[in-house]
Amino acid sequence: MTLLYLALLAQAATVANPTHAEPVTEAQQVELVLPQVESESTIVLPRDTPVHLMVLNEVSTKKHEVGHVFRLRVNQPVVIDGRELIPVGATAWGELTDADKSGNVGKSGTLAARLTHLEHNGVRVPIEGETTATGKSGKGETLLGVLAMGPLGLFAKGDNARIKAGEKMVAFVSEDVTFDVEG
Repeated sequence: MTLLYLALLAQAATVANPTHAEPVTEAQQVELVLPQVESESTIVLPRDTPVHLMVLNEVSTKKHEVGHVFRLRVNQPVVIDGRELIPVGATAWGELTDADKSGNVGKSGTLAARLTHLEHNGVRVPIEGETTATGKSGKGETLLGVLAMGPLGLFAKGDNARIKAGEKMVAFVSEDVTFDVEG
């Protein structure tokens, strides 16, 4: 790989400083694109690598609204080429994108969240993944409430939606990220 890199650099030097005296026109200019080269001190975490996560604190439509940012932790180490790039316990983040509270007449709450990124040793790794939750319907309780209490039974609510603490999720790295590693 190093020899290829050196050969490409030599070719670039020849194109940039030709030995003949003819001027290079704009149409003749060649753009040299070098491939991404891993050195022994860096390693690439590829796009679409799975990351196993666990929710740290419950997220609920009862307490949280759209835009609420919540923490997760990496639940399994991320290992590439035998090297642990992201250890268990690294912090990841998610955000509520939809949050509807439960309502009268047994309406259950719903929520949606997206996973945004994780952080380790100052490196921010963008991740993607989504989850949704729906609370338990309270329609049966509403019907019983109407039979027992008349119209007041219509005020029976369903459950709020929640992502429980300890719930496990899988996200995927959304773009290649280069890590510096010790040799």
